[in-house]
Amino acid sequence: MDVRLWQRTGMLVLCFALGIRDEAGYAQDKPDPQGWQTLASLPGTFIEDLSFVTGQVGFAAAEGGLVLKTVDGGANWNAVLTLGYPYYWYGVQALSADDVVIAGFFDSNYGVQRAVVRWSHDGGASWSDDLILSETYWAQRVHFWDYDTGFATAITGNPNLQFRTTSGGWQLSDWTTSVIDPHGGWFGRQFSALPNGHVRMSGITYCESLDYASTWNCGPPIDSVSDFATFFLDDKRGWVGGGVISIPTAGWVHRTTDGGTTWSGRTLNSPWQIREIIFVNAKDGWAAGGAGDAGGAYVSHDGGQSWQLELDAGVGLTSCATADYHLFCAGYDNSATSHVYARDYDHIRREIFEADSLP
Repeated sequence: MDVRLWQRTGMLVLCFALGIRDEAGYAQDKPDPQGWQTLASLPGTFIEDLSFVTGQVGFAAAEGGLVLKTVDGGANWNAVLTLGYPYYWYGVQALSADDVVIAGFFDSNYGVQRAVVRWSHDGGASWSDDLILSETYWAQRVHFWDYDTGFATAITGNPNLQFRTTSGGWQLSDWTTSVIDPHGGWFGRQFSALPNGHVRMSGITYCESLDYASTWNCGPPIDSVSDFATFFLDDKRGWVGGGVISIPTAGWVHRTTDGGTTWSGRTLNSPWQIREIIFVNAKDGWAAGGAGDAGGAYVSHDGGQSWQLELDAGVGLTSCATADYHLFCAGYDNSATSHVYARDYDHIRREIFEADSLP
C-alpha cells in the first residue's frame, strides 16, 4: 500500500484553505468519483500481484514468467519480462520507477521446484538472472522497507519459511532462510508490513513480527477455518479475510482495534473468498476477492464493521494496490483473461493520525 501521511496532511491544508468541507466537517478534494472503471482486459494472462509507483506507473506479476508494466494508469500494459512456463511470478514490488523486485517459483514437470527472485534497476528494461532461494520451496509475495531490508514468504511446505535480507538482496549471498512458524503449513498471499517493521500474516496460523520479520510469534488463525488476507492500518487497527475455496465458496472479514489482542466475529459474509483488504484511513476500506467468474469488491465506511458490495466484477480478484489516491485491483476469469479495475478515493474524508487520538 502507498498511502502517505504527507499526502493526507497536504491535501487537508489545501482544502481547509479553500473552505471545502463535507457534512461531517472533513476536507474534501473533489465531488464524488465516477466509481469503478474497467481499465484493461488482457487475454492469456494470470495476474497475481500489483505494485504502483504513482497513479500512472505500475507493474503486474503474472504466471507464465510474465511481468507487465503500465505508464498510463493501467489503461495499457506492455510485457517487460516473458520467460514463459514453468515460471510463475506471484509477487512484485516497485521500490521506485527504476528498482523493481519480483518473486515466485520455477515448477517443472520433472519435480524441480525453486523459489526465485529477480531484480530490475531500469524500470523493467532488463532483469537480473535468477536468484534461487530454495530448491524445494516456492516464493510468493515480497516486501522491502528500504534498499537494505526485505523479505519474501514461501508458499509451500511445512514448516512455514521466509527468505530475508538486510543487505539489499541483489545477490544470492544477501539472502537467508528461516522458519516463521514450525507448526504452520501455509499463509495467504497478502500480509501486512508497516513502516515501523511490524508484520502480520495469516493462513492456517496467525503470526506477528515486531522486528522487520526477524523473529515471529504465532498462534491459531483468527477465523476458525483459516485466513487469506491480512491488512493493518497501524498497530491498533487491522483486518483479516478468509474463505472457503470448495463449492459452495464463501468468504469473511474480522477486525481488531487493539492490535490483535481481541478480534470481532465475522463482519462480512461473502459468497466468495476474500483475498485482499486495503483501508486508506480508519473508516474507508475495501475487501476484494473471488475466483474464476465470480468476485469483486466490498466497501466499508465504518472501519469494517459493516460492508456493501461496490464492484460485482464477475472476475476473481487476486491483488490490489494504491497510489496517488487511486485503488487498483486485478484478477482473472475462467477464460484465462486478466482484468484490471480502478477507482479514485480522493473524495473520501481523511484523518490525521495522532497517537493520542487512536481509539
